[in-house]
Amino acid sequence: MARTHYEILGVLPTATPDEIKVAYRIKARQTHPDSSVVLDAQSSQRMADLSQAWRVLSDRKLRMEYDKSLRVGSMGGSINDSTKDHGVREPIPVVMRGEFPWKMIGWMMGIGIAAVLLLNILSEPALPSGPDGVISGGSCVVIDINQLANEVSCDQPNYGVARVLVGFDMTCPTDTQPFRDRQGLGIACVDPA
Repeated sequence: MARTHYEILGVLPTATPDEIKVAYRIKARQTHPDSSVVLDAQSSQRMADLSQAWRVLSDRKLRMEYDKSLRVGSMGGSINDSTKDHGVREPIPVVMRGEFPWKMIGWMMGIGIAAVLLLNILSEPALPSGPDGVISGGSCVVIDINQLANEVSCDQPNYGVARVLVGFDMTCPTDTQPFRDRQGLGIACVDPA
């Protein structure tokens, strides 16, 4: 007589999912062909039976269907006597478990957005940064003794405002004065103040 999945795992039909999980892990360690010192022809089949029992009993829907089939079988009948006579098992449908956690992703995004907004509200306003030494359009400049343009803060006395920084092989617009950048990045086209 065929053993039930509960008998294969060594648990009662009233076992909780955690008890089934623990029983499966213990039996798998004992039964697995790789962990056994002596390999016999039945070890692979025992492991396959154990895995099948775990697959059915660990899934709530499959376990309910299996329990229902056990009750029908114990009443003297069988769901499909023709398959029993020929030794062919009816295939068990594969059930895909798990869904993408959309709710969790939504909550995490909402919390992240709220945190960014809250930090933005609570943070100090950014102070205007001083000159970084790199001349660009709108930079205030002074001209040193070597006729090189240096960036300075616009609230200091300055020679003028750089309209654009062009390459050494280019020319400035005619209404600006060309001065070499102190860092050697190009020529600053300056509108005198």
